[in-house]
Amino acid sequence: MTGPLAASEPTLPLWRAVGGFAVLGTLVSLLLLAASVYVENFRLDRYARSLAHERSSATISDAALTTSVLQRAKELDLPLPPGDISITRVDGQVQIRIAKYTIQTPVLRMELRVPGSSPN
Repeated sequence: MTGPLAASEPTLPLWRAVGGFAVLGTLVSLLLLAASVYVENFRLDRYARSLAHERSSATISDAALTTSVLQRAKELDLPLPPGDISITRVDGQVQIRIAKYTIQTPVLRMELRVPGSSPN
């Protein structure tokens, strides 16, 4: 009796299975690409925060701090324009702010921002 029941079960056509795996593969690829960019953005944020927290940063010029942040962004392959970095000093403590910037990947265009980095 198990023979006729097994023969009547519907099977998934091969083209649907291939199409489903292709869609899932594309979604996973896009997710990995976006995740890698966000991880690099997070690393830049951590660097800016650590730079703002350093006691020696209070004696470093704004231009030197900007150059340091730009070099780190370049190491992380983030296209950060120099005009998007603003350094302010409040009560002798450094605050680093990075404006929203855009990354164009071969597939995605992403707008990223880094929260203000201050030694709170």
